[in-house]
Amino acid sequence: MSSTPSPSTTRWTGLLAGVVVLALLVVFAVLLPRTTDGAGAEEPLGLPDTLPGGYTAADLDEAFAGQYDADQAETLSGRQASSREHGDDVLADVYDHAAETRTYASEDLSTAVFVQAFRAPGGAFAPETISGEDAAASGAATQELVREGDAICIVQRPAADPTAGAPQGDAPSYVACQRSEDELTVQATAAGLPAEDLVALVDAAWDAVA
Repeated sequence: MSSTPSPSTTRWTGLLAGVVVLALLVVFAVLLPRTTDGAGAEEPLGLPDTLPGGYTAADLDEAFAGQYDADQAETLSGRQASSREHGDDVLADVYDHAAETRTYASEDLSTAVFVQAFRAPGGAFAPETISGEDAAASGAATQELVREGDAICIVQRPAADPTAGAPQGDAPSYVACQRSEDELTVQATAAGLPAEDLVALVDAAWDAVA
């Protein structure tokens, strides 16, 4: 097992940073109602260790075992565990209901999925702007709001690259999806995944904590 990070590992690290930033923007833009009982009165949600499609929680050594040796995998998962704990503490301080975060890595570390779960109904969930057809036709970056199954998704597509003569592609640069029913909300953010694939992961996390 190599101790040198592969290109896919380096790419995953960059994706993780972008996904977490976007996810934090989404969660604090969504106005989740505050409860009066407090988070301490609610049972923990317990996001799962794995999600379908080979995704493993990045706070576990197993997530990095295929790309790093045992010591490095332990170090990286330890950092992710600290990040997860910090995120949970922040959410607990800001909101008065139970909330959890967890990041998942694909087997080849090419994709990072950031998941958040709350014991509260979701609030407004919409992109900063909703692009019209003229934006896509002109090759500009776009933001769309779509329904996919039981979730609502924000789909962001990159601008066309005129220097490369490449039109705007169908693959999204970022996708954020939220499913909310009664007193439970689960949302996830990822780069490069189609909305339907991300919703499948949201549904799996939902089934685990519901």
